[in-house]
Amino acid sequence: MLKKTLIAASLVALPCHAVWAQDSFPSDTVTIIVPYSAGGGTDNFARALERPLEKAFGTNVVVRNVSGGGGAVGYTQALAAEPDGYTVTVPLNALYTLVGMGNVAFEVDDFDYIARIATEPYTLTLVESDRWSDLDSFVAAANEEPVTLGFAGVGSSSHIMTKAIVDALGVDARLVPYDGAATAAAAALGGHIDGVVLQPSDAVAAIEGEGGLLPLAATAPSKLLPDVTLFTDRGIDLTTSQWRGIAAPAGVDPEIIAIWEEALKEAVQDEPFQQAIDNLGVELAPAYGEELQAFVQKGEDLFVPLTKTVSAQ
Repeated sequence: MLKKTLIAASLVALPCHAVWAQDSFPSDTVTIIVPYSAGGGTDNFARALERPLEKAFGTNVVVRNVSGGGGAVGYTQALAAEPDGYTVTVPLNALYTLVGMGNVAFEVDDFDYIARIATEPYTLTLVESDRWSDLDSFVAAANEEPVTLGFAGVGSSSHIMTKAIVDALGVDARLVPYDGAATAAAAALGGHIDGVVLQPSDAVAAIEGEGGLLPLAATAPSKLLPDVTLFTDRGIDLTTSQWRGIAAPAGVDPEIIAIWEEALKEAVQDEPFQQAIDNLGVELAPAYGEELQAFVQKGEDLFVPLTKTVSAQ
């Protein structure tokens, strides 16, 4: 009789726990750890999300910058938190490359991915030259004489995408690292390299200026560069974009993840947030659940093996 009573009590307790999670979360401050310093695109994204999330949650939301190690310090600190939904971070492609470089103790699946919010493509952008005017003529020119392509940061996602683009096009290229997107773009403008692989928000100023750079092809459409040819238009399967979203340490109660999803769905409808996304030059592209998990897996399958190849060279 006692055994039956205990079993019955446990069965009753299970749905009560789910109701408790829904009713009580969040009852305290929610922290978003940005793994970079203040003022960058990832920081601006998180701060734009702060106010509409506070409204959706009905509680305080704070953004905390924890920079260092190309994102490694911030991601590691986020993983040290309890998987209770109160501490989250902003995942982007750097997470994959950190794992691929072998510089961190965590793996991609150490996080629960709650949402993808915004995306931005990578763009192959070249100096103006009589050697090329489009992607086909660039490939022909690069096969005649090797080209030099710059990127922002060794082991960064732009580094790996430069490698992916060179491999997909089958061209001979020397890859040149710079300490940031602006430095890489300036090197191209100065004629020190033939081009760069950057995101449109990092390259648009160099493209629009007098004697600016020529965007040849992008991995996905961009509001900033609406007329640029897509790699897929030439039958080249390069569709990976940079992304920003929300992730937490693995092990978060599914009921709390569902609460997060509903809050984010409300927050992304906020007009000031949508304006901030436009100002950042990125695309609002929310994804949750199975769609999100497939997106994360595709990014891991591309970036981690390529990064391991690059780091071994």
